[in-house]
Amino acid sequence: MQESNEKTMELALEKAAKMVCNMKSGLCPIREEHFSGCPRKCTEDTRPWQCWFDYFRELTLLPFQS
Repeated sequence: MQESNEKTMELALEKAAKMVCNMKSGLCPIREEHFSGCPRKCTEDTRPWQCWFDYFRELTLLPFQS
């Protein structure tokens, strides 16, 4: 069950990352407030949505602030 929930979260984050990347005209999240940089090395093969995915994943680990 836990593995199924993690897979669902991964798919949701990927879909959200692709949608936001499209809305931002393909730009990576480097200018976003809490973006600390891509954990992977950026190359010509890196897709901007992958950086958004990493950014969203990082946000899920931050404490919730209202």
